[in-house]
Amino acid sequence: MSPHGARPRPTEHAARRRVWPAARRGRRAGFTLVEVMVALVIMAVLAALAMRGMDALMRAKEAALASTDRTLKLNTGMSQFEYDMSQVVDSRVLPRAIMFDGATLRIARRTPEGIQLVLWTLQDRRWQRWASAPAIHMSELTDAWLRSQQWDAIAGSAITVLENVDDFQVYVCNPAAAGTSGCSWNNVQSTQGGAPLNGGAGGSGGAATTAPPAQPNGIRILLKVPEGEIMRERELPRFGT
Repeated sequence: MSPHGARPRPTEHAARRRVWPAARRGRRAGFTLVEVMVALVIMAVLAALAMRGMDALMRAKEAALASTDRTLKLNTGMSQFEYDMSQVVDSRVLPRAIMFDGATLRIARRTPEGIQLVLWTLQDRRWQRWASAPAIHMSELTDAWLRSQQWDAIAGSAITVLENVDDFQVYVCNPAAAGTSGCSWNNVQSTQGGAPLNGGAGGSGGAATTAPPAQPNGIRILLKVPEGEIMRERELPRFGT
């Protein structure tokens, strides 16, 4: 202290020494524009990755649901096919109990209300099923048979069982060709499979002009789809009405 008791005033150099450290500390606590831009870029990249991950998860979920839905439709269709085959009868009106022309399988099946004509067909890569109204008179079943020859006339009441089907084939186990064990499968269109030797039906009511072939013991269908081949076999009942 001075002799007079007054504190000396700090010099300008000393004041600067006290101010500079505080200013430097203030500048150190903030972010530069470059740092903010880098942070924004990183956040944008992370957000894009997260969106891609979510999109992949959604696509995987949709694919799984589509696959499950397709499997359910196929199982339902196969169950219906097996039930139809379990009720096959020889109507004595249609050319044969089981008929296949390369695209359409026609059978007559028994129902509580009468006999139905049932079609399983491949049209525009769609495996479809159509069934006529139950018939109790021969003329009604004959009319259904004639109507079934024109797909456009019955397509509106058909049910699509499975889409994206590339091929549809039908085979039967002919007992005349079967050995002591196992089964010899033949395409329905072949003579071994039971096709008439004259290649078709005749007569005013569509009656066959050849003797009926031996009744097959079983039936097999083969569907070719993008995922591979689907095969189902079913033992056939006796055709007696």
